Amino acid sequence: MIRTLTAAAALAAIGGSALAQETQEAVAEAYLAAYQAQDFAALEALYAEDAVFIDPTSEAIQGIGGPFDWTGREAILAGIRAWGATRLEYTVDRSWSASGHVVFDGAVAAIYETQTGTVAYRYPIVTIVTVGNGQVTEHRDYTDFSGMTQETR
Repeated sequence: MIRTLTAAAALAAIGGSALAQETQEAVAEAYLAAYQAQDFAALEALYAEDAVFIDPTSEAIQGIGGPFDWTGREAILAGIRAWGATRLEYTVDRSWSASGHVVFDGAVAAIYETQTGTVAYRYPIVTIVTVGNGQVTEHRDYTDFSGMTQETR
């Protein structure tokens, strides 16, 4: 009887953990969609008040407006708005989640509408979105700025 209850409790815990992971993934995917669309109302709702946005690979790169290291919902939104991008386009080659972190590995294109047309700057990137209590608590990028390509669309 004790073994049965212990096994049942373990299965319930695993099931609860799987449900929590699915919820974290759903929040991270909704966040990535809002981030790509530059939907600031949705982003505001998704960020925790004390969220962090950081890209340690941006610290020594000239000409990109970095480093990108913002703390707090308002600071993050102001920083992203300052980029002036029309939208972002992620190509996710692989994603996975563990321990509240959802990892997106692939490339991102920052799209800008200019007077002469649309320009895209594409970077290889790993984005890690940390979710807690149904909100994004951290967005962490590792961007290959030296691998950037530019396209006119």
